[in-house]
Amino acid sequence: MKTYLKYSVIFLFIFTGCANLLPSSKTMVDSPWQDFNSAKLEYEKIVPGITTVDDLKKMNFNPYEVPNIRIMNVTEIIGVFLPNPSIKMEDLDPGIQKCIESRQRCTAYRIEPSVLDKKRVGNFWADTFSFKRHRVDTGWEFRGLLTIVDNVVTYRDPAGGKPLVRTEEIDTKPLGPLQEIGSVIISEGRNLW
Repeated sequence: MKTYLKYSVIFLFIFTGCANLLPSSKTMVDSPWQDFNSAKLEYEKIVPGITTVDDLKKMNFNPYEVPNIRIMNVTEIIGVFLPNPSIKMEDLDPGIQKCIESRQRCTAYRIEPSVLDKKRVGNFWADTFSFKRHRVDTGWEFRGLLTIVDNVVTYRDPAGGKPLVRTEEIDTKPLGPLQEIGSVIISEGRNLW
């Protein structure tokens, strides 16, 4: 049995390559948009004063069917647009003013679809023994905000977000797994005194 296991591990390393054994994850919200630009193009078709909630549903901006569309009430909207007393109601867009003045008849949709792909790259052995871990995150994030009064959009925030996400994180520990042991010994030693 030991021989079989040993040859299986060797076979695995030879034919898959060590880098393929590093962990990876993909955070993807099921959405009708494949990328930032397709979400932005659809979002920019929304016209305040004309677009209705039924139109939003046809455009896939339906919080009951599409994930990452949050329904906000008027209290949350006030917190977003009037965060401190230095901002006055008359400074706001007329569509936002109408929404806040309408109280219970006002809602908002915060739209936040995204795709994030997280991969660890680099040397398998250095990663496994914590000498060097290298992670690359790629993807996109879209942000939009609509206010709605009596089933008609009154305000559309300009499209925002990150059309292209690419971040790298490199964590280096020259002592590898021994680096973690040192912190455990120090913290346990403090408990002894």
